[in-house]
Amino acid sequence: MLLIPAQSAHGQQKQAKLIFAADMPIISDNSQGTYPKLGTALYLYRQSNIPTFFLFGGNSLGPSPMSTYDSGSHIVDLLNSLEPDAMGVTKREYSYYEEQLSLRAYEAGFPMIASNLYDPLNQAMQDGLVKSVLLDRGGIKLGILAVIDPAAKKQYLLQRIEILDVEESLRKESKKLRQQGADIIAVMHGKIFPEIEELIVEGIIDLSLVKDRYSTARPTLSSPFDAQAVFLTEPGDIAVVNMAVSENTKQISWQKESILSLQEEPNIAELRDDYAKRLNRLMNLPLAKVETPFNTLRNEVRSNESAFGNLVTDAMVELTQSDIALINSGIIRGDRYYQTGEAFTRKSLATELPFRSGLIVVEIDGASLLQAIEDSLDEYHLNKGKFPQVANMQITFDSQRPVNERLVSITIDGKPISPKKTYKLATTDYLHDGGDGYVSFTNMPVIAKYSEPLVTIAEVVRYKLSREKIINSIEQQRIVNIGE
Repeated sequence: MLLIPAQSAHGQQKQAKLIFAADMPIISDNSQGTYPKLGTALYLYRQSNIPTFFLFGGNSLGPSPMSTYDSGSHIVDLLNSLEPDAMGVTKREYSYYEEQLSLRAYEAGFPMIASNLYDPLNQAMQDGLVKSVLLDRGGIKLGILAVIDPAAKKQYLLQRIEILDVEESLRKESKKLRQQGADIIAVMHGKIFPEIEELIVEGIIDLSLVKDRYSTARPTLSSPFDAQAVFLTEPGDIAVVNMAVSENTKQISWQKESILSLQEEPNIAELRDDYAKRLNRLMNLPLAKVETPFNTLRNEVRSNESAFGNLVTDAMVELTQSDIALINSGIIRGDRYYQTGEAFTRKSLATELPFRSGLIVVEIDGASLLQAIEDSLDEYHLNKGKFPQVANMQITFDSQRPVNERLVSITIDGKPISPKKTYKLATTDYLHDGGDGYVSFTNMPVIAKYSEPLVTIAEVVRYKLSREKIINSIEQQRIVNIGE
């Protein structure tokens, strides 16, 4: 437990609890902790004599199979039944771009917070979002902030909004909250920011709330400040924060709890089941039978050639008759194994390829392609989504070499790439717009832009599977790391 000198005077000690949950995009996955089980946990805490806040940290509106169809509207509907005091906006809330997030904000019965956003078009906050919230419960005034990773601007190709500096924004907004009498200020964020830890040490922020199942970073705060840094990584975990404010001190402590063993709250379970039934009616139709086992594990597809990546890029080449194809591994999201004899369904496809990335063909010169592949390897050891998956191309690289020197060679149909030659490349509109750092693609002329009914990469793969009825893709030495 941490004792912090109080910012303002109070009489007797006032107590409250804060429940924090986040990162729940798949509503039908019981291993991740369902919304009905979260509803039961909230009911139990709200029944106690201690006033309870509930904050939801986002990372949930997308991507997911259902969100492919409604851009996260069903998540907002479920959250409305849980009645959060506020939700933090993270980069994944922009899976379907700015306008869809603004629509979700107007559907929500709770504020969506993004403290470091600015919309130049409106010369104000993005429509529907707020920079901060101040709540008073049990006599404790809780100020709530949330920040987005500035990298989301390029990663998600956000056109309208600006993402402001994290530290500067938090200093500015926390000052306003203190002036309004905030006893405790909490900030939600989707990844670890060292600058937020520094703000905790300074007393600018009192509580940091993060859930990140894929984070390689960890909070570096040590006693006595570790009690102020909530960090969750396991599916089904929530944080229970104990807060007490008296005349001279404020006390903060927290523990994580799993909701996986709880019973489901019936009303929320009924709502969840209704959405699940709608999805299942559409998605349980089999597309193909798995003949050769493969996996789409996150760390595998972001560091090695992937059999599923080969399936996707082969489908793109077959449809477009291009020379080569390339996607970013971050488009593949299933993170699972597929066994021989298993049915690959529409749901499987939507789980693997939930983004609405469109298929295009561009003309690209060899020099630009070489630079693009080199750039895609610069964060290899961080398992970033920019790592490529390709067709009709063989890439050899050395992960032990310095950044910008890792690419060893590229061959196309067995011949060394020619820097001056022009190739027809099938790729996504996302990468052509510079997504995931593929800036070399941005000036490439578009030869073909595919429209309905084969608008998305997922539809291109569905078309291939509906013809072949089997999946037997294997790894073929298309991408070789000689550094391992």
